[in-house]
Amino acid sequence: MNYMSRNYKILFVVLFLFSFYPGYSQKKAKKRVVTEIVVQPDKEYTSLEEALLNRKTAGILNLENQKLTAIPEDIAKLQNLQVLKLGYNQLERIPESVFRLVNLQKLYLNNNKLTDVPDGIGNLVKLKELKLQENQIVSLSPEIGRLTFLETFLCGENRLTQLPSTVANCTELQVIDLFNNRLEFLPSSIGHCRKVRSLDLNWNQLSSLPDEICQLGQLEVLRLEKNKLQHLPANIGHLTRLVELGITENELADLPESFGSLVGLNELLLTKNKLANLPQSIGGLSNVKILDVSQNQLETLPGSIGNMTKLEEIYLNNNKLTELEGDVFNLPALRILNLSLNKISRFDCCIYNCKQIESVDFEMNSFEVFPDSITNVINVKSLNFNKNKLTDIPKSILKLKHVKELHFSQNEIITLPLNLYQLDFLEVLDLSQNKLQIIPLNYSQAKNLKQLDLRGNSFYKWHIKQIKEKLSSLDLKIE
Repeated sequence: MNYMSRNYKILFVVLFLFSFYPGYSQKKAKKRVVTEIVVQPDKEYTSLEEALLNRKTAGILNLENQKLTAIPEDIAKLQNLQVLKLGYNQLERIPESVFRLVNLQKLYLNNNKLTDVPDGIGNLVKLKELKLQENQIVSLSPEIGRLTFLETFLCGENRLTQLPSTVANCTELQVIDLFNNRLEFLPSSIGHCRKVRSLDLNWNQLSSLPDEICQLGQLEVLRLEKNKLQHLPANIGHLTRLVELGITENELADLPESFGSLVGLNELLLTKNKLANLPQSIGGLSNVKILDVSQNQLETLPGSIGNMTKLEEIYLNNNKLTELEGDVFNLPALRILNLSLNKISRFDCCIYNCKQIESVDFEMNSFEVFPDSITNVINVKSLNFNKNKLTDIPKSILKLKHVKELHFSQNEIITLPLNLYQLDFLEVLDLSQNKLQIIPLNYSQAKNLKQLDLRGNSFYKWHIKQIKEKLSSLDLKIE
């Protein structure tokens, strides 16, 4: 009996424990669900206090434009933070607590008062975007090379004199902005950043570029304006994906022959350099619509410009051109041709294909005789020969039946064609400061003439009276 009683007791204890086992399992399962972390990268917190209350799920913290001079150490508790925006404050240094946010992918520190980027930046190995523009940064830690996932690096408008060579390790970089710094050279290691699409080096002090920059085969935008460049790398033509190249305001004396391989360019702006010539290969730039080589030292032009059939605007003003001939400007899409401020005395260019041309500017040259070839651009709307040495205007100018503005100020003109009034679309006629003593009085018959400037001539007094009486309907300037 005792034996049976003991067995019953054991069985009772086993059954009792077994009855609690499922409940125990369910409690364990519930406990696991409660401890899961769900980061909310789309919710943007605008106060640190609120973010700390949700520290396990806070993904974005925006503290921009809050006049902050320091960041509380507690920010390091936001270990799941992916985006931190601290721009437009008054921070003078990056606190160490920020460098403990190892899950950051985007860090914005633009528009502060930072003077350097310390070694701690290398801890943020997951960073994809780093904004540091508009500070006072004079140095970057070489540890920036540890940011191997970095895609966008914006550090324009600072005081950098050099870029760490370790940038070569940032092989995922696509956008680099170093606008308005004090860079005197680029490290040759920049050539390892093969995925870069946009490189902004405007407003620095670069006197040369490393040959390795030509290895950036994905480069689409290269900005080099306002530097001290004297030459471009010989293999610049390898950058065949370039669609934008800014090299105005440098000290370029020539361009490499490979330049003509940059077939993706839509605009070629070479203003304010020291170019004495252009390479023949420039004719290969078949997609360029705007060519601006103004304010250089050009004495001649390559005939291959005539192969750039998509050219719409050409600016060659302020050079040293003296004589022009051939088919260099015989371009069907050309609308604007500016050759002002040169020393041109002869223009024998064929331009009969220029059916779209609207404006031709020869101001401040050395013409003594009006170039007849100009009368072949019958659709021109504005023609400027101010400040030359012309003594007359030929009758052939009447071929320009669509012209609206004629500017012949400050020449030595003594005679005019009698039938100039027959230019039906003419609205503005500037004949000021010439040597006219008498003019035809039939301008009142012009259909659309509105402004007539005759100031600075030597008209007879009795003729001035006639002019005022006969041409009173116009906006007349004579004294």
